[in-house]
Amino acid sequence: MAACASLLVAGCLGDIGDGAPPAGGGASPTGGGVDPSETGGGLCNPRLEQRVVLLADLQFTNAIRDLLGDEAIEPDQAPDARTKPFVKKGIVAGTSLVHARLARAAYAADSIAGRFEQVTGCAPGGDEACAKTFLTRFAQRAFRRPLEATELDNLWSVVRLGQETSYERGVTLAVEALLASPSFSYRTELGDAEVDEVVKLSAHEIASELSFFLTDSLPDAELAAAADSGALNDPEELTRQAGRLLEKPETRSSLSTTLIAAWGLSNLFGTVKDPGLFPEYTPALQASMFHETELLLDELLWSREADVSALLTSRETFVNGALAQVYGVEHTGASPEEFVKVELPADERAGLLTQPGLLAALSRTDNTSVVARGLFVRGALLCLGKIPSPPESLADAIKELLEADMTERERAEARAQNATCAACHSQFDAFGLMLENYDPVGRYRDTLDGEPIDSHVDLTRMDGVGGVYTSAVEFADAIAKTDGFAACVARNLLTYGTDDEGLSTRDCQVQRVIAALPAGERTLPNVVKAIVTSPALTERAKEK
Repeated sequence: MAACASLLVAGCLGDIGDGAPPAGGGASPTGGGVDPSETGGGLCNPRLEQRVVLLADLQFTNAIRDLLGDEAIEPDQAPDARTKPFVKKGIVAGTSLVHARLARAAYAADSIAGRFEQVTGCAPGGDEACAKTFLTRFAQRAFRRPLEATELDNLWSVVRLGQETSYERGVTLAVEALLASPSFSYRTELGDAEVDEVVKLSAHEIASELSFFLTDSLPDAELAAAADSGALNDPEELTRQAGRLLEKPETRSSLSTTLIAAWGLSNLFGTVKDPGLFPEYTPALQASMFHETELLLDELLWSREADVSALLTSRETFVNGALAQVYGVEHTGASPEEFVKVELPADERAGLLTQPGLLAALSRTDNTSVVARGLFVRGALLCLGKIPSPPESLADAIKELLEADMTERERAEARAQNATCAACHSQFDAFGLMLENYDPVGRYRDTLDGEPIDSHVDLTRMDGVGGVYTSAVEFADAIAKTDGFAACVARNLLTYGTDDEGLSTRDCQVQRVIAALPAGERTLPNVVKAIVTSPALTERAKEK
């Protein structure tokens, strides 16, 4: 193990560089409409330079599972796909991550014991030719590309080292070395052809990027074969491969989870409520709320293949017994646990924006949060750009305001009277105020402490969403008719697929995707197909 580790640190198996550079900086302000002048086939230079990209923990784990099966994953080390992070901020390729991945590589390789012939196709104590055949095939799949002659020579050196103990140890040590190699933990975007400072990614790089974008794992056999033959360089073949993958349930589930991660709904599992005020808010109810969103996405985006705007306008959803009580609707399932489709009151609910899970995740333990809900609408839902954190000098004033005996609207009005606070809060507080009809667990309410709730907001000065709205339902219906939400969905998918956290909906990469799809035809499969053939995925700027 120690000898193998020293070989790995030296980078002899797939030495692709010193590490992945961080993605771009903060998001720039964005709008909702598509500017035809920016999408008419003019120059759209790549935002990203040549680079190598670190796989997220979920992708790293899924890749090992695809190679060696569930037995290769230590149960308590497997990330929960439902809570996968949307961006990689905070992930540093430092000592802790390296040690963790070395340990997972060792565990995966050791898991071959007891099923050696099943995994390798070689009989215990078998011949070297069989071992080389297995390891060559395994290495090419693990690295997502053919290996260079020097890499294979280094691999055979590891095999011989292990064979000093046994034939089987030679193979398993080589497997460990491959899984601990930089070429397994990273994918490259270095390209193989350059024209005018723009680099076209190789077929194998495109296959790897596409697969980790859509499935969070390795290219399957057909996609890998298309890369090997070079067919994937043809946009038509790339579209065909994307369409094929989109027919797979696991791809659809992965993309739905990506959107859920972009909206931050997985934060629901870390929220708590005052048990004296909300005794019904249990882990079981949280899981039900999360599953409701999964079911709605599956119904609208995949079963119906509706325009993505339907996520904002649907008056249908899925409830079990506990969720039916939150919604105040009848549950007709055969058991309290069964989820059934229900019609919701049209004047109270409209798609994702008014789902209890989202609203609960964006509330405090004992109250709603205009700030958290407003920031969600501005950021995750519409991609209207980042708002800076408040200065530390306001910390005491913020604490005092939160503890004051006020309604959320009164707090918002107090912030509006402070020039420093108003500069930022004027850009999102109104979004949160229109959601005040929903309590901290997402139940609809008309009154608070016996007084009518005023959810009226004036957004006439808000770029891309201008208007006066009397409710969140009216707002959702209006926004669904604009390009803003679809552009944000496309931006979020592009961000996940390329690790470009600074991408804006005003950038030509997003604008072109939306311009290529007329309103009403922006189904999720169509959006994904437009993304995968766009230069945003297939081209990089030459590193300066």
